[in-house]
Amino acid sequence: MSESPRTIVLGAAGQVGSSLVQLLGANGVGIARSDADITNKAELYRALEEAGPVSALINAAAYTDVERAESERELAFAVNADAAGWAAEWTAERNIPFVHYSTEYVFPDGSDHLWCERDATVPVNTYGESKRAGELAVRNAYPESVVIRTSWVYSEQPSNFVRKVLQLAQSTLSLTMVSDQIGRPTFAPDLAHAALRITQDAALRSRIQGGVLHFASGRAVSRADFARAIIDVGVVEGVLSHAVPVVDTTSDQYVTAARRPLRCVLDVSQAEALGLQLGRWEDSLPIAVRAARQ
Repeated sequence: MSESPRTIVLGAAGQVGSSLVQLLGANGVGIARSDADITNKAELYRALEEAGPVSALINAAAYTDVERAESERELAFAVNADAAGWAAEWTAERNIPFVHYSTEYVFPDGSDHLWCERDATVPVNTYGESKRAGELAVRNAYPESVVIRTSWVYSEQPSNFVRKVLQLAQSTLSLTMVSDQIGRPTFAPDLAHAALRITQDAALRSRIQGGVLHFASGRAVSRADFARAIIDVGVVEGVLSHAVPVVDTTSDQYVTAARRPLRCVLDVSQAEALGLQLGRWEDSLPIAVRAARQ
């Protein structure tokens, strides 16, 4: 009996990729960094071919170290642009659904403006530039593809902002966090659900304007206020024995290799109009915090 087609997930060990693999179960196959060097086109294609019959491809692989990208520009572009474009080409040849994740960092400071899909992209750091190059490579290679831009991704996995704040709160008397970086925290499983819906619903894909969709959860919040919420939930969930204060500061007080855009908030009205479940980070944050007890 022939094998049933499955959805391939690139970046299967990451926050969104692991959520996708978990949701897909036997209907999916994950390709992680340990399985293939996706910056090598031949190796990427070998891994994709060996995955067996394919019904869709979701690219959750990304170089996400914003600081190191400034000194590892070539690698950032290789992962975020070259590999993304090759994956789109491979999928286009088979005429199957392809979803690629991108970031709000393709935009500059937003002031009080909410960035919508049609706004001009002007990245302020190498990471943002590499992700924008990836968007263009994907759309040029496969016009029927869908690019999902998101922001401030967190999950139940150890390596994300939520876990970092909890660890700091356990070892310091106070935390200092920037209050001028504002965005929408987004739970990785919510992003995974959205991508799966898009791959499975051709009518939904056809309604996404220009093949680009903004998807982020709940209300906008500053890094400092999000850290306060994490600490409060940490106390309630028993991860922290007591709350520690968060001291506000501004981005210009930190010397960093990469500049972060200030108040970079995505407009998610298109996703809402399409009926996608955006969720609220206030509801999913306890899930991510509880995972720190394990």
